[in-house]
Amino acid sequence: MSTTYPTHDSLRIPPKPRLARAQPALNLPVQVALSAVAGFGLAWLLSRLIIG
Repeated sequence: MSTTYPTHDSLRIPPKPRLARAQPALNLPVQVALSAVAGFGLAWLLSRLIIG
């Protein structure tokens, strides 16, 4: 191992707390809708900046 990570144990990723795993922040349909709105908004903004 390198001097930065002296043992294999220091490479281990700690598990997430139970509360963070319990429920996602938003359910899937809301996330998809927000992503679609954000994608459309970014595409519109970039096209306005590029095309004029």
